[in-house]
This record gives sequence, structure tokens and C-alpha cells, in this order.
Amino acid sequence: MRTAVASAVVILLLSACQTIEGDQPTTPGVPDPAGTGNRIREIGDPSADTHAEPNTNVAVSGVTVVAVDNYDETSDGKSRGSIYVQDLNSTEPYSGIGLFSPTFVPSDLKVAPGDVLDMRGEYQENDKIGTTVDFNKGLPAGSPRQYLPQIASPTATFRFEGEQPKPTVIDLEDFNDFDKGRKWIGMLVTVKNAKLTEGLYLGKSGRHTGSLIGTGQTAKLTMSNELMPLDNADEFPAGTTMTLTGVVTYFFNFHIAPRTAEDIVVAK
Repeated sequence: MRTAVASAVVILLLSACQTIEGDQPTTPGVPDPAGTGNRIREIGDPSADTHAEPNTNVAVSGVTVVAVDNYDETSDGKSRGSIYVQDLNSTEPYSGIGLFSPTFVPSDLKVAPGDVLDMRGEYQENDKIGTTVDFNKGLPAGSPRQYLPQIASPTATFRFEGEQPKPTVIDLEDFNDFDKGRKWIGMLVTVKNAKLTEGLYLGKSGRHTGSLIGTGQTAKLTMSNELMPLDNADEFPAGTTMTLTGVVTYFFNFHIAPRTAEDIVVAK
């Protein structure tokens, strides 16, 4: 009798074990390295349902530092400190933006290109700066509103050390229209067959600039030395054609700011 009972118990145990072995454990999904917060393109694209209203607080996760402006081209301490960020692994329009007066966690964090951050701050679309700068003053009637998008006073937290983004190749003609050019502000881009209409000009502020055009274009884009010195500016006379990589910035008009000499490839 005991033998029969013991045999029955063994059979039940074997059956239970087979059932357990047959139930495969649930494999959790791989976490998104960019986190679960909003993307810059979601809050910045005016046509998106998720577009943030200006002057509202936003939370963005997984942004890659594109460039840190450590070059004071005007030599007055006022032209450095800007940080440009871009959605992780994104080349889509509206994926970039500039940061105004960020703070970091930890407080001594020194970010560099490639660092990936999460941040909270105020989304802004600035068409005026102070009492003297008005981006829309004097524009022809019916022109699209021009503004500088920024995330102001963000608190940024380090997520991980990544790689610098790859530039997005875009059409130079996008910069003939504000609404088209605005899509690329803060992003790392490349424009091809860009021709200087004049040699690089050294302004009173110490900034080198030069107007760029493509085939049959009027000049609506400027090359500038916001992020690096251009001590060899005389090597870029009028008519110089180049492939130019850099960060798209805006102040009354669009600029492409190369980061290093390797960003400027002159056609031979």
C-alpha cells in the first residue's frame, strides 16, 4: 500500500516538474536607452500633437550633447557657454535645440559632446531678446514668425557617455524659408556645394562670418566661427565652394557653425 502511494506521489511530482519546465519565463523588453520622457522633436515640431506651448515646463530624456561652446570669439566673455543637444540617434527634423543657463546633477558635471542627458526646463520660442532684439522687426508683411527655440534653465542629469551624433545631410535651400530652416536649429548637419558669396568677414565683434549660397540661390545662410577659431579666414575667399558640417544656430538669420577644421572640406 505504501509503495503504491509513494509511486503516486512520484508521478504527481514529475508531472508538476514537467509543467514548471514547460512554462517559459517572461523576458522583459530591452529598456530604451533614451528613457521614457519626451523627445525634443515631439515638443518642438509645431505640427505635432505633442508640441509644447511656449513658456511651459517640459521633461526630455535621452538627448545627446552635440556641441559645447567654449570658444569666446568676441573676447568679451559673452559669446561662450551655449550647449546644443539632439535626440539620441535621431536625424529627424526638430530633433535639436539649444540650452540656456543649464544646471547639472551632479553640480560639478562637465558635459562633453556625446554625453547623453535627461533634463527638465522651460520650453521657449523667443522672438525678442531684451528690449533691443526683435527678430521680426522690419520683415515683409506675411512673413512667417521668426524665433529662437530654447530650453531655458534646465536641470540636466547625466544618463551615460555615448557617441557624437552623425550629421544629417540637408538641402541648402531649406534656409531660404524660416519654417524650413527652423527644423534644423540645434542639430548637426552637412550641406554640400555651398559657395561663399564673399570672403569670410571679420566683424567689429571679432566674429568671422560669410554668406553661403547654392546653385541659383540668394544668400540666406551664414558660416560663422561661433564654436572654433578661424585664424585662417583669408584662405576662404569669395567663390570658395565647400562641404560644410556644423551646428545650425539662429540669430536674425541661420548660421552653420563648424566645430573643428575637419568640418570644412573645400572643393578642389
